[in-house]
Amino acid sequence: MASNSDSIYNVLTYIHRHPQKVTFIPQVNSNVVAIGVPDSVTVSDPEIYFPANHLLVSRMDDDFLAKNGDLLANFFERTTSSKLDYQEVWITTGYVTAEKTYLVELSFE
Repeated sequence: MASNSDSIYNVLTYIHRHPQKVTFIPQVNSNVVAIGVPDSVTVSDPEIYFPANHLLVSRMDDDFLAKNGDLLANFFERTTSSKLDYQEVWITTGYVTAEKTYLVELSFE
């Protein structure tokens, strides 16, 4: 499952450490943050976690949330949500071939 992989963790860490090298995509929904990551960034098993021209949606499991709370908090702070916290995080990933970009979208519920 994509939400529990080292590949997803590594991409989220890359975004956190290099926000100037990614594109934060404006969102209408207040609880969502979406990011475009150039395909020049090395991603493990992209065919599994970032399917070409398709979306993969997964709920991040509780262990991932517990282990990576600080990392996810950084992304939650980028939302415009009026909520103080969240119980679940859904992740949508894909590879947009025409843009040569990996898509990462986090939805905080």
